[in-house]
Amino acid sequence: MLDRLSEVFQVDYHNGWLVAFYLLLAGGFIYGVLRPRSRTEWRSLGLAQAFVVALYAEMYGLPLTMYGLAWLTGKTEFASDHFHGHAWAYLLGWGETGAVALTVVGNALVALGGLIALLGWRQVHRAKGGLVREGLYRRIRHPQYTGFFLFLIGSLANWPTLPTLVMFPILLWVYWRLALAEEREVAKAFSGDYQRYRRTTGMFLPRWNAKSGALPPKPVQRPQP
Repeated sequence: MLDRLSEVFQVDYHNGWLVAFYLLLAGGFIYGVLRPRSRTEWRSLGLAQAFVVALYAEMYGLPLTMYGLAWLTGKTEFASDHFHGHAWAYLLGWGETGAVALTVVGNALVALGGLIALLGWRQVHRAKGGLVREGLYRRIRHPQYTGFFLFLIGSLANWPTLPTLVMFPILLWVYWRLALAEEREVAKAFSGDYQRYRRTTGMFLPRWNAKSGALPPKPVQRPQP
């Protein structure tokens, strides 16, 4: 069974076409859902794109991290083929079973993150500048960033590299700061409405112990006698 799965996940290194394909696919998707506008957002996106390049350039191109691990540990399987390059599984002694499990879990988190980010972007796009409080935004104020963070975690579970491990906490900090800046802008635009919504939702994780962020209905004006 494991032999068949290893054949499914078997991809040779030094595959430039595959690197280019994933860079275009992941890079285009990240640009689409994060939608940079200001100079700060463009710089943040540049760091996110650097993460994608560092990930796929080693995953399907030149696996420098895996070569380094092979040299340090003496485990030549890191450098032999793509399937045996799942560093967590072999460093922790989980072998091929662990490699398959981490591949499935990592790719599932990447797909889930992409779906959440896409749904969040769709809601914002449909709102046309209005305050979104339904759907994903009913419990989370920044589902697009939540989806992006899941993509990062899934990528590290599936295929860690030294550059992406270094960039991961930096990206979390950068987009946390960016989310705070966005909230200040929205608070100025929507004033008390946003403050009431903010108290009932989580920033990146759902907040279940509070009522919906929807505003109470306006009182009905009775005609004067």
